[in-house]
Amino acid sequence: MALWFTPDMEHDVAADPGTPFARLGGAAGVRLVVDELYRRATADPELAGYFHTTDMTSQRNRLADMIGEAMGGPPAPWLKGLEEAHRGRGITHRHFSLMAAHLIDALEHHGIDPEESDLLTAWFAQGREAVVDET
Repeated sequence: MALWFTPDMEHDVAADPGTPFARLGGAAGVRLVVDELYRRATADPELAGYFHTTDMTSQRNRLADMIGEAMGGPPAPWLKGLEEAHRGRGITHRHFSLMAAHLIDALEHHGIDPEESDLLTAWFAQGREAVVDET
């Protein structure tokens, strides 16, 4: 499995084990959660249509970068803001909530500590207004 991090980042994780990023397992741990999230989301009949034309490798990498940075990992190379990336996609509050539920399931699937899971789902929820487009 190809990961987005470089070997020197592993040293950074070990140097600061107090970050949520490190407690999630660093870049590799975040990537496992992201892969599981998208496995579930693309199999969900209500969400699959949002991903049929998406470059999923790129999508996984971007979300792993964003989560990593949000949890105290290396800075993410921001390509687009959330609002710009999701504009015109017609994402509803229901679909956002379904994605959040799949994130929680992915975290549980990988045995992530409830404290880290709560932190990550709270971060995810902050994106609702930027992502939902019910116009």
